[in-house]
Amino acid sequence: MLSVLSEFLSRKFTPLNLITISKSRLIQNYESLSKINPEIKVAPVLKSNAYGHGIKLAGKILDEVDAPFLCVDSLYEAFQLRTHAKVKTPILIMGYIHPESLKIKQLPFSFAVYDLEHVKALNKYQEKARVHIFVDTGMHREGIDLDNLEEFLERLKKLENIEVEGLMSHLAEASKPESLLTKKQIENFAKAKEIVLKKGFKPKWFHIGGTYGLLNNLAAGCNLVRIGRAVYGIEEKGVAGINLEPALKLTTTLVQIKKVKKEEKIGYSGTFTADKNMSIGILPLGYNEGVDRRLSDKGVVLIDGIKCPIVGLVSMNITTIDISNVKRPVLGQEVVVFSDNDEDPNSLIKACKAGGILPHEMLIHIAESTKRVIIS
Repeated sequence: MLSVLSEFLSRKFTPLNLITISKSRLIQNYESLSKINPEIKVAPVLKSNAYGHGIKLAGKILDEVDAPFLCVDSLYEAFQLRTHAKVKTPILIMGYIHPESLKIKQLPFSFAVYDLEHVKALNKYQEKARVHIFVDTGMHREGIDLDNLEEFLERLKKLENIEVEGLMSHLAEASKPESLLTKKQIENFAKAKEIVLKKGFKPKWFHIGGTYGLLNNLAAGCNLVRIGRAVYGIEEKGVAGINLEPALKLTTTLVQIKKVKKEEKIGYSGTFTADKNMSIGILPLGYNEGVDRRLSDKGVVLIDGIKCPIVGLVSMNITTIDISNVKRPVLGQEVVVFSDNDEDPNSLIKACKAGGILPHEMLIHIAESTKRVIIS
């Protein structure tokens, strides 16, 4: 029964909703980012289902770019890449791992660490575990406080199965290079680096920045950056003098066409009232599939290049659109929900601006169950 279901889903199932991922754009974006500062290597971040792009598909593509690491949040994500996508690139797990999970088998990954008990578990159960020490430079989220770093390193010296491969942190306001917090964090990271080297450790990798750390030249003293959204092309045109191209496109299918008379209301709570007789289309996706509810009465989709506003509240699995301007709409017609063309009114960046949504927040809420395919 399971094999029949698998065959049906993978080969014979015709999806109503489809995500295409451009291989050439992902690779081009990576190469463009790598050229900003040739002394700094770029490690793509594939956490949260590769920002909605599909971790296994994106992993297979980015395995070809010779990155120093693919960065993930969890052990589960690491296994998706290594076991299912068969990637060969080293993998850095940035999130916490329960010590019990470290007992099961030898793990071929690198680990971000900031907790002594976690490091002791790695030392006990993982031979020659490669770690990146995560220091809190002022964001006050995860990480070892700078004041406790020397003591942490002294204890680390006594653990024979630990190899310090990197020193890392994260910037809270990298999009604001002039902020006092950003400057303070960079100063604190330089102090942390000095302490680590003074204690006799020789990490290969130093990394504090993400996308804006690289784009705003905030990675001084580092030789690695962890890049998320920019790899996927979710940035404004011409940022840092380079043009990044969106790799993802989401399309759906027109499944019903109907007439609505003037003064009739549409959707839950009747938030939209028709100001004229109009034609509406029903789309088989909603906020479960990634059309954020904040796009209700604000977002647009495209049919044959014609802008069709979202009307009424976005439902869990249904979105209603105004197709009055489409000349000859037909059932089964393709509808572009998120365009991979930055100039289109429904590009991801423009959709997010319309709804007041962070682009990466929108991306990660695209349903994992939606079929994804790689295109050239």
